[in-house]
Amino acid sequence: MDRAALPKRPSITVGLTFVGSDALGALAAGLERVEHAIVAACAAVDAAFAFVPWSEPSAAAATEALMEAGVAPFAVVDGVLAEVLQREGYEAGLKATLLEPERIRSSMESVLERRLDRVRAALDAGARAIVVAEDLAGSSGPLVAPDFAIETLMPLLATIADAATTGAVPAVWHSDGEVRSLLGAARKAGFSAVHAGGGLDFDGFERVFWAARAADLMTIGGIPTRDLAQGLTHAEVVGSRAGLLARAGKLLVADDGGMTTAAEAQAFLRAVAAAREAAGAPRRR
Repeated sequence: MDRAALPKRPSITVGLTFVGSDALGALAAGLERVEHAIVAACAAVDAAFAFVPWSEPSAAAATEALMEAGVAPFAVVDGVLAEVLQREGYEAGLKATLLEPERIRSSMESVLERRLDRVRAALDAGARAIVVAEDLAGSSGPLVAPDFAIETLMPLLATIADAATTGAVPAVWHSDGEVRSLLGAARKAGFSAVHAGGGLDFDGFERVFWAARAADLMTIGGIPTRDLAQGLTHAEVVGSRAGLLARAGKLLVADDGGMTTAAEAQAFLRAVAAAREAAGAPRRR
Protein backbone atom coordinates (compact mmCIF):
# COMPACT_ATOMS: atom_id res chain seq x y z
CA MET A 1 0.00 0.00 0.00
CA ASP A 2 1.28 3.49 -0.84
CA ARG A 3 2.12 5.66 2.12
CA ALA A 4 -0.34 8.47 2.79
CA ALA A 5 0.94 12.02 2.43
CA LEU A 6 1.54 14.44 5.25
CA PRO A 7 -0.26 17.80 5.11
CA LYS A 8 1.39 20.44 2.96
CA ARG A 9 0.83 24.14 2.41
CA PRO A 10 2.35 26.41 -0.23
CA SER A 11 5.93 27.52 0.53
CA ILE A 12 6.04 26.29 4.13
CA THR A 13 4.08 24.02 6.47
CA VAL A 14 4.21 24.71 10.21
CA GLY A 15 3.04 22.58 13.13
CA LEU A 16 3.21 22.15 16.89
CA THR A 17 4.49 19.00 18.58
CA PHE A 18 5.05 18.48 22.33
CA VAL A 19 4.47 21.84 24.04
CA GLY A 20 4.73 22.24 27.81
CA SER A 21 1.84 23.76 29.73
CA ASP A 22 3.49 27.15 30.36
CA ALA A 23 4.51 27.49 26.73
CA LEU A 24 1.07 26.38 25.59
CA GLY A 25 -0.54 28.94 27.88
CA ALA A 26 1.60 31.69 26.39
CA LEU A 27 0.52 30.76 22.87
CA ALA A 28 -3.12 30.29 23.87
CA ALA A 29 -3.74 33.37 26.02
CA GLY A 30 -4.26 31.33 29.17
CA LEU A 31 -7.16 29.15 28.00
CA GLU A 32 -7.64 26.37 30.54
CA ARG A 33 -9.30 23.51 28.64
CA VAL A 34 -6.55 21.61 26.88
CA GLU A 35 -8.41 21.17 23.61
CA HIS A 36 -9.23 24.90 23.43
CA ALA A 37 -5.65 25.82 24.27
CA ILE A 38 -4.23 23.58 21.54
CA VAL A 39 -6.56 25.07 18.94
CA ALA A 40 -5.70 28.62 20.04
CA ALA A 41 -1.96 27.86 19.96
CA CYS A 42 -2.31 26.47 16.45
CA ALA A 43 -4.13 29.63 15.39
CA ALA A 44 -1.31 31.74 16.85
CA VAL A 45 1.25 30.12 14.55
CA ASP A 46 -1.14 29.22 11.68
CA ALA A 47 -0.30 25.56 12.23
CA ALA A 48 -1.37 22.94 9.73
CA PHE A 49 -0.96 20.07 12.21
CA ALA A 50 -0.52 19.41 15.92
CA PHE A 51 0.62 16.42 17.97
CA VAL A 52 -1.97 14.90 20.33
CA PRO A 53 -0.53 12.48 22.93
CA TRP A 54 -3.05 9.64 22.88
CA SER A 55 -2.33 8.66 26.48
CA GLU A 56 -3.88 11.92 27.70
CA PRO A 57 -7.54 11.99 28.85
CA SER A 58 -8.17 15.00 26.58
CA ALA A 59 -6.89 13.27 23.43
CA ALA A 60 -10.23 12.52 21.78
CA ALA A 61 -11.62 15.98 22.55
CA ALA A 62 -8.45 17.66 21.29
CA THR A 63 -8.56 15.62 18.09
CA GLU A 64 -12.16 16.63 17.44
CA ALA A 65 -11.46 20.31 18.20
CA LEU A 66 -8.44 20.38 15.89
CA MET A 67 -10.39 18.83 13.03
CA GLU A 68 -13.17 21.39 13.48
CA ALA A 69 -10.52 24.12 13.29
CA GLY A 70 -9.03 22.70 10.08
CA VAL A 71 -5.83 21.49 11.77
CA ALA A 72 -4.62 17.93 11.18
CA PRO A 73 -4.32 15.99 14.46
CA PHE A 74 -1.27 13.72 14.66
CA ALA A 75 -1.92 11.09 17.35
CA VAL A 76 1.13 10.21 19.43
CA VAL A 77 1.48 6.71 20.82
CA ASP A 78 4.41 5.48 22.88
CA GLY A 79 6.77 2.94 21.40
CA VAL A 80 7.41 -0.43 23.00
CA LEU A 81 10.88 -0.13 24.54
CA ALA A 82 10.47 2.74 27.01
CA GLU A 83 7.88 0.92 29.13
CA VAL A 84 10.12 -2.14 29.32
CA LEU A 85 13.13 -0.05 30.35
CA GLN A 86 11.07 1.68 33.02
CA ARG A 87 9.94 -1.67 34.40
CA GLU A 88 13.45 -3.16 34.30
CA GLY A 89 15.22 -0.05 35.57
CA TYR A 90 16.77 2.10 32.86
CA GLU A 91 20.42 1.07 33.17
CA ALA A 92 19.61 -2.58 33.81
CA GLY A 93 17.20 -2.59 30.87
CA LEU A 94 19.76 -1.12 28.49
CA LYS A 95 22.26 -3.76 29.63
CA ALA A 96 19.66 -6.46 29.03
CA THR A 97 19.16 -5.31 25.42
CA LEU A 98 22.78 -6.40 24.89
CA LEU A 99 22.87 -9.54 27.04
CA GLU A 100 19.29 -10.81 26.80
CA PRO A 101 17.80 -9.37 23.59
CA GLU A 102 15.28 -12.18 23.14
CA ARG A 103 13.86 -11.69 26.63
CA ILE A 104 13.56 -7.95 26.05
CA ARG A 105 11.94 -8.63 22.70
CA SER A 106 9.35 -10.83 24.40
CA SER A 107 8.62 -8.07 26.91
CA MET A 108 8.23 -5.53 24.09
CA GLU A 109 5.86 -7.85 22.25
CA SER A 110 3.64 -7.91 25.34
CA VAL A 111 3.41 -4.11 25.11
CA LEU A 112 2.76 -4.04 21.38
CA GLU A 113 -0.92 -5.05 21.33
CA ARG A 114 -1.83 -2.25 23.74
CA ARG A 115 -0.08 0.22 21.46
CA LEU A 116 -2.01 -1.11 18.48
CA ASP A 117 -5.26 -0.64 20.42
CA ARG A 118 -4.36 3.03 20.86
CA VAL A 119 -3.58 3.37 17.17
CA ARG A 120 -6.96 1.92 16.26
CA ALA A 121 -8.73 4.27 18.67
CA ALA A 122 -6.85 7.27 17.29
CA LEU A 123 -7.70 6.31 13.72
CA ASP A 124 -11.35 5.89 14.63
CA ALA A 125 -11.28 9.38 16.16
CA GLY A 126 -9.92 10.89 12.94
CA ALA A 127 -6.15 11.13 13.42
CA ARG A 128 -4.38 12.22 10.24
CA ALA A 129 -1.03 10.65 11.18
CA ILE A 130 0.34 8.30 13.81
CA VAL A 131 3.48 9.40 15.65
CA VAL A 132 5.40 6.63 17.40
CA ALA A 133 7.42 8.14 20.24
CA GLU A 134 10.49 6.02 20.90
CA ASP A 135 13.57 7.94 22.05
CA LEU A 136 16.60 5.97 20.93
CA ALA A 137 19.38 8.55 20.92
CA GLY A 138 21.08 11.29 22.86
CA SER A 139 22.94 14.30 21.55
CA SER A 140 26.04 12.25 20.76
CA GLY A 141 24.42 9.19 19.22
CA PRO A 142 22.26 6.10 19.87
CA LEU A 143 21.40 5.14 23.44
CA VAL A 144 20.82 1.50 22.52
CA ALA A 145 23.06 -0.70 20.43
CA PRO A 146 22.35 -0.06 16.73
CA ASP A 147 22.11 -3.81 16.06
CA PHE A 148 19.39 -4.17 18.69
CA ALA A 149 17.54 -1.08 17.44
CA ILE A 150 17.65 -2.15 13.81
CA GLU A 151 17.19 -5.92 14.08
CA THR A 152 14.95 -6.28 17.13
CA LEU A 153 13.15 -3.02 17.91
CA MET A 154 12.41 -1.52 14.49
CA PRO A 155 10.52 -4.61 13.23
CA LEU A 156 8.12 -4.17 16.18
CA LEU A 157 7.72 -0.47 15.47
CA ALA A 158 7.09 -1.49 11.87
CA THR A 159 3.94 -3.27 13.07
CA ILE A 160 2.67 0.04 14.45
CA ALA A 161 3.65 1.86 11.25
CA ASP A 162 1.80 -0.77 9.23
CA ALA A 163 -1.34 -0.22 11.31
CA ALA A 164 -1.17 3.47 10.39
CA THR A 165 -0.62 2.70 6.72
CA THR A 166 -3.51 0.23 6.74
CA GLY A 167 -5.63 3.05 8.17
CA ALA A 168 -4.53 5.24 5.22
CA VAL A 169 -2.47 7.69 7.29
CA PRO A 170 1.31 8.20 7.41
CA ALA A 171 3.50 6.97 10.26
CA VAL A 172 6.02 9.31 11.91
CA TRP A 173 8.85 8.22 14.19
CA HIS A 174 9.76 10.61 17.02
CA SER A 175 13.14 10.42 18.70
CA ASP A 176 15.35 12.99 20.34
CA GLY A 177 19.04 13.09 19.65
CA GLU A 178 21.47 12.09 16.94
CA VAL A 179 19.51 9.46 15.00
CA ARG A 180 21.27 9.48 11.64
CA SER A 181 22.47 5.89 11.94
CA LEU A 182 18.87 4.68 12.41
CA LEU A 183 17.09 6.59 9.64
CA GLY A 184 17.48 3.90 6.98
CA ALA A 185 15.94 1.35 9.33
CA ALA A 186 13.08 3.73 10.09
CA ARG A 187 12.32 4.13 6.41
CA LYS A 188 12.47 0.35 5.94
CA ALA A 189 10.07 -0.05 8.88
CA GLY A 190 7.45 1.95 7.02
CA PHE A 191 7.83 5.42 8.48
CA SER A 192 7.25 8.35 6.17
CA ALA A 193 8.78 10.99 8.43
CA VAL A 194 10.89 11.57 11.51
CA HIS A 195 10.31 14.20 14.18
CA ALA A 196 13.87 14.94 15.14
CA GLY A 197 16.23 17.35 16.80
CA GLY A 198 15.32 17.21 20.49
CA GLY A 199 18.39 18.07 22.53
CA LEU A 200 20.34 19.26 19.47
CA ASP A 201 21.13 22.76 18.29
CA PHE A 202 20.27 23.84 14.76
CA ASP A 203 23.56 22.60 13.30
CA GLY A 204 22.88 19.14 14.73
CA PHE A 205 19.32 19.22 13.46
CA GLU A 206 20.47 20.21 9.99
CA ARG A 207 22.75 17.18 9.80
CA VAL A 208 19.82 14.94 10.70
CA PHE A 209 17.61 16.70 8.15
CA TRP A 210 19.95 16.07 5.22
CA ALA A 211 20.46 12.45 6.28
CA ALA A 212 16.69 11.96 6.49
CA ARG A 213 16.25 13.54 3.08
CA ALA A 214 18.83 11.11 1.67
CA ALA A 215 16.82 8.25 3.23
CA ASP A 216 13.64 9.57 1.57
CA LEU A 217 12.09 10.60 4.87
CA MET A 218 10.23 13.83 5.56
CA THR A 219 11.54 15.67 8.63
CA ILE A 220 9.42 17.49 11.22
CA GLY A 221 11.25 20.08 13.31
CA GLY A 222 13.81 22.76 12.62
CA ILE A 223 13.23 25.09 15.58
CA PRO A 224 15.39 23.64 18.40
CA THR A 225 14.60 24.63 21.96
CA ARG A 226 18.31 25.09 22.65
CA ASP A 227 18.30 27.94 20.16
CA LEU A 228 15.00 29.42 21.36
CA ALA A 229 16.49 29.69 24.85
CA GLN A 230 19.14 32.09 23.50
CA GLY A 231 16.59 34.85 22.89
CA LEU A 232 14.50 36.47 20.18
CA THR A 233 17.33 37.58 17.91
CA HIS A 234 18.89 34.13 17.81
CA ALA A 235 15.45 32.57 17.30
CA GLU A 236 14.94 34.77 14.26
CA VAL A 237 18.24 33.63 12.75
CA VAL A 238 17.40 29.98 13.33
CA GLY A 239 13.92 30.46 11.92
CA SER A 240 15.38 31.92 8.74
CA ARG A 241 17.67 28.93 8.38
CA ALA A 242 14.72 26.57 8.88
CA GLY A 243 12.75 28.46 6.23
CA LEU A 244 15.56 27.98 3.73
CA LEU A 245 15.58 24.24 4.47
CA ALA A 246 11.81 24.19 3.97
CA ARG A 247 12.37 25.69 0.52
CA ALA A 248 14.68 22.75 -0.23
CA GLY A 249 11.74 20.41 0.46
CA LYS A 250 10.85 17.53 2.79
CA LEU A 251 10.70 19.67 5.94
CA LEU A 252 7.62 20.47 8.02
CA VAL A 253 8.71 23.29 10.33
CA ALA A 254 7.91 22.71 14.01
CA ASP A 255 9.31 22.81 17.52
CA ASP A 256 11.54 19.95 18.64
CA GLY A 257 9.25 18.94 21.50
CA GLY A 258 11.17 20.70 24.25
CA MET A 259 9.35 24.03 24.65
CA THR A 260 8.36 24.51 28.28
CA THR A 261 8.47 28.24 29.05
CA ALA A 262 6.54 31.32 27.96
CA ALA A 263 9.81 32.92 26.80
CA GLU A 264 10.55 29.95 24.54
CA ALA A 265 7.02 30.18 23.13
CA GLN A 266 7.50 33.85 22.27
CA ALA A 267 10.84 33.03 20.64
CA PHE A 268 9.13 30.27 18.68
CA LEU A 269 6.63 32.79 17.28
CA ARG A 270 9.53 34.97 16.14
CA ALA A 271 11.30 31.97 14.61
CA VAL A 272 8.20 30.85 12.70
CA ALA A 273 7.67 34.34 11.29
CA ALA A 274 11.29 34.40 10.10
CA ALA A 275 10.96 30.91 8.62
CA ARG A 276 7.92 31.97 6.62
CA GLU A 277 9.71 35.03 5.30
CA ALA A 278 12.79 33.03 4.31
CA ALA A 279 10.62 30.43 2.58
CA GLY A 280 8.85 33.10 0.59
CA ALA A 281 5.43 32.55 2.16
CA PRO A 282 2.84 35.35 1.94
CA ARG A 283 2.67 37.57 5.00
CA ARG A 284 -0.14 36.75 7.42
CA ARG A 285 -2.90 39.35 7.62
